[in-house]
Amino acid sequence: MSIIDIKQTEKVKVLLRLLDNQEKMETACSKAGLNVEVAKTLLFL
Repeated sequence: MSIIDIKQTEKVKVLLRLLDNQEKMETACSKAGLNVEVAKTLLFL
């Protein structure tokens, strides 16, 4: 696993935690450092 994959994984963990805390999708993606469309693709595979 490369360092890029690890960082992406950590970003997704942050995103999930924020969403679990009732954060809006756009705001959570911004805080996690993820593109909204990419995040939606990752979550709905």
